Amino acid sequence: MADSTASRIVEISHELQAIAACGKQYAKNQFDIEHFDSVNKLAAELLTLAVDSMPLESAVKLFEDNEGYQTPKIDTRAVVFNERDEVLLVRDYDGKWALPGGWCDYDQSLVSNTIKEAREEAGIEVEPICLAAAHSHKKRNNPNSFFSVMRFFMVCKVVGGSFTANSETTESAYFPVDALPSDINEHKSHPDQIKLCLEYWKNPSKLPEVD
Repeated sequence: MADSTASRIVEISHELQAIAACGKQYAKNQFDIEHFDSVNKLAAELLTLAVDSMPLESAVKLFEDNEGYQTPKIDTRAVVFNERDEVLLVRDYDGKWALPGGWCDYDQSLVSNTIKEAREEAGIEVEPICLAAAHSHKKRNNPNSFFSVMRFFMVCKVVGGSFTANSETTESAYFPVDALPSDINEHKSHPDQIKLCLEYWKNPSKLPEVD
């Protein structure tokens, strides 16, 4: 199957899943709910036609875990530079480096989630200085991502703490922006996004870049 065809099938599958999830959210009777469940299962089956490695059970579970009105997921990243303008990265348990961050919890704001993730993943206490960017995951990091993600990059300064290995990351280190590790996870933090954030570290009053 050509990549363009597979990509379009994924798009159609996602559109059907979104329609089914939204419809089920506002359905008034059991018959409508059953109809939208059927559409959801067909969308899952369609997805497996485009993604050979995905079994039907996994596609169904993916959709079931994302019920309700479909909105972008929110991800926050703490961007920390030292006095040499080197950026702080943490190594995830998958072996790849990334800016500390993750999904924004339901009870957190962008600022509080940035602080929390920096503490959990890098062991440091940070103070956000400015928002550098609000980027679309599909436009910047992974065009083939099934779900839509908005990633917020907050430039921060360190006010305390130190790294210890934890359940999410195995180490942390500072890297020159023009010499980032080859095994950086570009889905979470692309080198171009890190370079952009350096501009905001040097000029915090600059308006954020928003997709």
